[in-house]
Amino acid sequence: MAVRAVRGRLITIVAGVLVVVLSAGLLVVTTSARARARNAIDEELRLAGALFVAQLETRSRHLIAATRALVGDMAFRAAAASADQERVRAILAGHRGAIGADVVMLLSPQGTVAADTLKPGRLGAAFPLSPILDEADRSGQASRIVAVDGGLYRLAFVPLAAPAPGAWLCAGFAIDDRSAADVRRRTGLQVSILRRVDSGFVVHASTLEGAQRDDLRRTLAASRMASVIQLGGQAYATRTEPVGNEVLAVLQRPLAEGLRPYDHLVAVLLIVVGAGLALALIGAFWFSPK
Repeated sequence: MAVRAVRGRLITIVAGVLVVVLSAGLLVVTTSARARARNAIDEELRLAGALFVAQLETRSRHLIAATRALVGDMAFRAAAASADQERVRAILAGHRGAIGADVVMLLSPQGTVAADTLKPGRLGAAFPLSPILDEADRSGQASRIVAVDGGLYRLAFVPLAAPAPGAWLCAGFAIDDRSAADVRRRTGLQVSILRRVDSGFVVHASTLEGAQRDDLRRTLAASRMASVIQLGGQAYATRTEPVGNEVLAVLQRPLAEGLRPYDHLVAVLLIVVGAGLALALIGAFWFSPK
């Protein structure tokens, strides 16, 4: 009986020590693995945000250069000098695709719309974003992300030195679901573009579905700093990147998706730990006093 008691205590001690040591080691490894996974996800989101901002800036510079080239087009300058608004609009519409723009407008020295490929009925109306013209007048050009007719656009403004000094040519590209989908194809991330308004946020573009868009809008209105957001019952690692005045790019990856490789590693470790504990118990039972 004494031998069996000693044997039982030995097995219990060995099992207890192994459980404590292996559990502590597993906890350290698991915690470290998940921390590294979150860091990797955060870095991926940061790089994607920087890429998106850089793409917007690059496209904006190209748009300004193309708009300056259009200002020098003889046919356009002749049409502008003739004040033939239909002819001007037709020329602008013809050049719109060539310069990669979704909208092109000619603004008079008085700040009214002289031609508009997006909304021809705006002819003669005051330009709704006159503060940008003041900025462009001070610096010689301007480029801003603004809301126009319910959509979000990156607009570039280039002056007309002749034949209408004080007039401006404005060209812009839409920031919409196509823009978000393009970033998603490049990065594999969910991408949304939101603009702050008095009531919270407006979602102008997103790769998310409708219900998740609403969740994102409500959650951001409550807290812009959250690194993990619940959308439709699923946790998303989230990064917000300012891209304009009150405009944010939100980049996201499902947290479970990002952690999946590390969760697989933890599962393998659990199997290894379980097998090691079983072998240790078998060894303790085998070699303990009979």
